[in-house]
Amino acid sequence: MNISMAMLVIGIGFAPLSHAILTIDEAQKRAIASDLGITQTLNQSHSSKVEALSQSQLPDPVLVVGAQNLPTDTFKFDQEPMTQFKVGIRQMFPQGDTLSLKELKLNAQASSLERVAKTRYLTVTRKARNLWLEVLYWERAKNIIEEDEALFTQLLEVTNSLYSVGSVQQKDVLRAELELSRLREKIIKADRQSEIQRVQLSRWIGHAATVETWPEHFPNIHLPTEIANPLAYSNAQQYGVENRQRLLEQLQTHPMLLSLQRQVDMADSDIQLSKQQYQPAWGVELNYGYRDGQNNDGSDRSDFVSAMVNVSMPLFTHSRQDKSVQGAVFRKEAQQNAYQDKLTEMVGEVQTIISRLGQVEEQMALFNEQILGKARLQAESSLNAYQADAADFAEVMRAYISEQRDRLDYERLVLTRLQLISDLQFYFLTETPELTLGSVGTFAGETKQ
Repeated sequence: MNISMAMLVIGIGFAPLSHAILTIDEAQKRAIASDLGITQTLNQSHSSKVEALSQSQLPDPVLVVGAQNLPTDTFKFDQEPMTQFKVGIRQMFPQGDTLSLKELKLNAQASSLERVAKTRYLTVTRKARNLWLEVLYWERAKNIIEEDEALFTQLLEVTNSLYSVGSVQQKDVLRAELELSRLREKIIKADRQSEIQRVQLSRWIGHAATVETWPEHFPNIHLPTEIANPLAYSNAQQYGVENRQRLLEQLQTHPMLLSLQRQVDMADSDIQLSKQQYQPAWGVELNYGYRDGQNNDGSDRSDFVSAMVNVSMPLFTHSRQDKSVQGAVFRKEAQQNAYQDKLTEMVGEVQTIISRLGQVEEQMALFNEQILGKARLQAESSLNAYQADAADFAEVMRAYISEQRDRLDYERLVLTRLQLISDLQFYFLTETPELTLGSVGTFAGETKQ
């Protein structure tokens, strides 16, 4: 093996490990697959379903076995005619439709928890998306500043060259060195911000957030079909007057509100359960009594069979049943208030997001059509004027720094727009996968955009 071949082998052996590119879809998948909150809620829902079946059954019958009227002087079983060995069975029947209502309530609870799991799915997806986008912004910001660092380094070299021949003053060199140092400080800041966002994202997707690389460009995240044109809805007042009712109807299908609606159904079941207390509870009991010994005529004593019916008597309902029903009614009203309050809150949040999205898109249009191009022309014009000794160096620096700030502002607008669309998908993306135990990971990333 010659030296060059050996160096090639060594080079291959010690080549740094390349990390896969972490896309936004992959980040969503990992966040859903590793989230225990969804699994926990699904377990609670499954528990409620199983308990509903249990609560719909009659209570277990009671077996009664014992000796009755046993004389205490001799403890002989055949001494007294009333002494008997008793075996019986007792069965109680709850009041009215108590069993079916308990089953109905627990099934409503299970359904509510399923909606909570779907809400958690949407929440985790939104958090993962927004943090992933934030990391990408700081990576792109760092790249922009690093590109300008190369440019500013060239400007410093030019200024040093001009200073050496006496064409510029020393203050120009110092200004160029100062701005170059400030750029490097910005790179450090962008790098640290990226690390902070990666650490936050690692809470949802694990170690991959801190080691894998990000794509170079922002992804396409589509607006929900319900919000086709945010600019048309950017006027919050117009949206509130003309489309508020439609927005209310659309949001009522959101898992978060469906969960609250199921809790209202549970409160209604509590009212019906409380009303069952006005009805009597029934019970039947059948006993068989075995007697030993003989009658006075020498015949064997006959055994006893007895049957009884037990009925509760809810006579004093004012202090118990009435208060119980009143309490259940108040609980239902509280749940209805919570539902309406959440619906109103969500309408306000969606209107705010739509208004901000319209504003951001207007700003982006202005940047694309005017600001970015003119800022670039102004920077180049200032540099040409400086080289022709028609402008000072400070003006060149101001022009380039302003142009860099405009580019970073535009990147921030792109990020904000995507995050706002991500927020809208939380409210309108109701077609979530059917979540079941043991298969949460397979649903990850199936969210339709």
